[in-house]
Amino acid sequence: KLKALIAEKVKNPTTDKNGQPNRKVLVFTAFADTAAYLYNALKEWATQEHNIHIAMVSGGDSGNKTTFGKNKFNDILANFSPIAKERSKMKAMPKDDEISLLIGTDCISEGQNLQDCDYLINYDIHWNPVRIIQRFGRIDRIGNINHAVQLVNFWPTDDLNQYIKLKNRVEARMALVDIATTQGDNLLAPEAIEDMITDDLKYRDQQLLKLKDEVLDLEDFNENVALNEFTLDDFRIDLLNYIQTNKQALKDAPYGLHTVVPTPSDPQYHIVTRGVVFCLRQKGDSTGNEKVNPLHPYFLVYIREDGEVRFTFAQPKQILEMYRLLCAGVQTPYNELCDLFDVQTDNGINMTHYNGLLAKAINAITRTYQKRNIHNLFSGRGGKLVKRQKQARNATDFELITWMVIQ
Repeated sequence: KLKALIAEKVKNPTTDKNGQPNRKVLVFTAFADTAAYLYNALKEWATQEHNIHIAMVSGGDSGNKTTFGKNKFNDILANFSPIAKERSKMKAMPKDDEISLLIGTDCISEGQNLQDCDYLINYDIHWNPVRIIQRFGRIDRIGNINHAVQLVNFWPTDDLNQYIKLKNRVEARMALVDIATTQGDNLLAPEAIEDMITDDLKYRDQQLLKLKDEVLDLEDFNENVALNEFTLDDFRIDLLNYIQTNKQALKDAPYGLHTVVPTPSDPQYHIVTRGVVFCLRQKGDSTGNEKVNPLHPYFLVYIREDGEVRFTFAQPKQILEMYRLLCAGVQTPYNELCDLFDVQTDNGINMTHYNGLLAKAINAITRTYQKRNIHNLFSGRGGKLVKRQKQARNATDFELITWMVIQ
């Protein structure tokens, strides 16, 4: 299958923005032994049958191999991605040819600009989905001269759910052994740590399964990553402009305002499906939560119709992008959708379905809150837990400000 994919790419190359054919393929594997096996199995086939150069990198120069240029790590990467690596400025480097097929381990999954390539294959899937996104980030980068980039994942079995269950049993046992051997150093009870492990495994697995159908952004995994506040500056500018124009209307607006909007017709926004975006506010004195919640004291969450929480409050940028996409510039309600909503809910009398979604959304908020709170404790010497009485722990800690139904 791997040969068939590479052969198709070589025989029918894509064309970059400069009109040049692109035959480049980047293949990732988790193991140096597998990289060596693939290189040896494909070397003669690639060079003789398809007239392309092949290379592999797996860390130090001693483990690297290539059919073009020197086998030094940086030389191989420059010969694979000469434009991004600015090979033309390197006097000692050859300029007469380049590498089209690169096999690498995760030694190149971070910090490398390989965006001359537009086609990446995960020969074996990494069980941490963040690593998959980091791999894809080698070619899905600013400055890519290709019209599109493609990610292909090889999955170990058709029944991925069954495989994940087996993996989880092994990982959970390993983690519990580690807890047992370091019990004297643990600040938290073993049960609490075990719950954290289980939650993390479940979350990772959900994201891994999503990768079968959609390409995720690294910010989809930012429950344990500190958000850069400046990423929200453009939204703040939009907000300030809106406030200046609609100050009185906002002052007079009651809590619980809601609307119904259609799902976007553009297929590039396929992530946005039927569901609800809830905006809640934490009640009472919640000072100290700023490091846990980037929009403190407000919480945004997007939950799909089937109860899947797609974005939690840890991903405000994505939710605000949804608001901008679905609502910006819209001056009048979608009357047909509002009428349909009234029929479905008996004019707001039967809100069972939406109450259920709200309960699931709040559960997701509190779970994510606890994970980020604990992570903040270990983020550095100054890390602290939010005082218990100021934490967001259950539904009674919130009030509903507004919500948007996507039909």
